[in-house]
Amino acid sequence: MNHYDLAVSYKWIYDKEFVTLIEHIFQGLNLSTYIIHKKNIFEVTELVKHHGLTFTAYLDRASDEDEDFEELANFLSSSATYIINDYRQIEAAVDKAILHPVLEANKLPVPFTIIIPPLDKCELPKITKKQMKELGIPFIIKPAYYSGGGEGVITDARNFTQVMNERKINPDDNYLLQKKIIPAVNKSRRIWFRVFYAFGNVIPLWWDDRTHIYTEPADWETKKYPLKKIHNMMIKIAGLAKLDYFSTEFTIDETGKIWIIDYVNDQCDMRFKSKHIDGVPDKIVEKFIYFMAEKVRSI
Repeated sequence: MNHYDLAVSYKWIYDKEFVTLIEHIFQGLNLSTYIIHKKNIFEVTELVKHHGLTFTAYLDRASDEDEDFEELANFLSSSATYIINDYRQIEAAVDKAILHPVLEANKLPVPFTIIIPPLDKCELPKITKKQMKELGIPFIIKPAYYSGGGEGVITDARNFTQVMNERKINPDDNYLLQKKIIPAVNKSRRIWFRVFYAFGNVIPLWWDDRTHIYTEPADWETKKYPLKKIHNMMIKIAGLAKLDYFSTEFTIDETGKIWIIDYVNDQCDMRFKSKHIDGVPDKIVEKFIYFMAEKVRSI
């Protein structure tokens, strides 16, 4: 039997650089790695099923995109292998229709939201005039489950016809109608953050919601802006989501109020900023991997 500290599966071509860096850092820490991809998935699945190959932990960045990786995921999830981002927690964590009321009940600052049931269960949802008035115009339309990185999100909706049209795209998904939060602007910078939670650690980054460009906050900015409050909110969200890693978007409006905009993104894009203009700063990707190594070593 061959045993490795961490197995990583990936499908997306742009994950290759991230996976290569994982191998480099882990091996430098005397932790062994095993990489699973399209060319070896069936061989690895058979080896694991027949106990010829075991792993301490598994980072799965493939089975949500490719059913060829599902059998391995199912087998490992019922074994002693630690699944990074437990499959049993993911659905409730990333489904905004499930998580929104949980965040609200825990007094976390989420925008006013109307949750619309799936089209295939309710053709014409009931929304009161009072709700629409509080929602305001323009408002946000977003699918509860089939969205991520802004995909499928309408940011300037103005009427209910748009809502009905969007629901046809994912008729089995709930939809959220959300009050649009206007961020404060300081010297042309929109006050918007994408914050990473990584194995007990919180990493705040400036993030432009329009260009998707990341910037690391300077030391003086960590004192000027309420990043400590955002840090505490992230820890609270992590306790509710029960995931090892994810990212969340925050903004601050002109009154100084913090808002949680996009709740939990479980498959974080880890392309390097040195190679992609909208990538994550390289040293943040490195930090993430070192935090993951600490977690694997602790198992």
